[in-house]
Amino acid sequence: MSEKILVVDDSLTARRIIVDLLAETPWEIIEAQDGNDGIEKLEANPDIKLIFSDINMPWMNGLEMVGSIKDHETFSQIPICMLTTESSPEALDEAKKLGVNAFLVKPVQGEQLMTVVNSFLK
Repeated sequence: MSEKILVVDDSLTARRIIVDLLAETPWEIIEAQDGNDGIEKLEANPDIKLIFSDINMPWMNGLEMVGSIKDHETFSQIPICMLTTESSPEALDEAKKLGVNAFLVKPVQGEQLMTVVNSFLK
C-alpha cells in the first residue's frame, strides 16, 4: 500500500500541477478543493502521511484547516506544507505558530516539491 498525500487548493490548476509532478511516484494523491473538503478527506483517509495546502481559500482557509488538524489528536502529527503566494509576515508567522512544517511558493517547482516530500516520507 502506498503512502497518501493530501493536496488542498481551491485552484484546480494548482492541484493539477502537484498531481502531475507526483505522477511518477509511488504515492497516492488525494485532492481537496478547500479546508472543509480537506478535513473531510482526511477523516475518510486517516492514513494520510503528508498534507500540502494553500493558505487563501474560500469557506475554510488553509490556516483554519491547519488549526483544526493540529487540534485533532489523531491527525496532529501529520506534517503540513503550505503552498502559497502569500508572503505577508503575519500569515507566515501564524502558520508557523499553528505548526506548519514547510512552505513552498507558487508556482511550485518539481525539485522543491520532491525535497519536501522526501524529507517527510522516507
